[in-house]
Amino acid sequence: MSDIEIVGIDVDGVGQPRNDGTAGSALYKVPIKLSATPSRLWADIAIKTWDHPPSFSTMHRPGIASVIGDRFILDGTTLEEVEAHHAETLKLVVERANALAREAEERDRIEKERLAQEAQAHTENVEAVAKRINF
Repeated sequence: MSDIEIVGIDVDGVGQPRNDGTAGSALYKVPIKLSATPSRLWADIAIKTWDHPPSFSTMHRPGIASVIGDRFILDGTTLEEVEAHHAETLKLVVERANALAREAEERDRIEKERLAQEAQAHTENVEAVAKRINF
């Protein structure tokens, strides 16, 4: 898997604030375009990292992130907050998700190779022992 990058704001997908006077009614959905549709593993890591980032501002809002297709969605913010506060956190989230997903994929690749080698060794042993048995 190649690294996922932030492409920009999905302007057509930005939500509308309710502005009805209730708490949070000035907030809306802000979808961020990604360079590709990430794996489920990457998405899970990114969401968990958003909820508990290595660095964030006092304006950080855990629990508002999701990944749908090639969009990282913040549902409960504003474009101004993304610009002023969340953009740096988003960069860290993507970097961390890329790194941890790469590590997990490498572990999976190594495990698959190990299992394939074990299966091959077993097959070779079965063939060798079967040749030695006389009926």
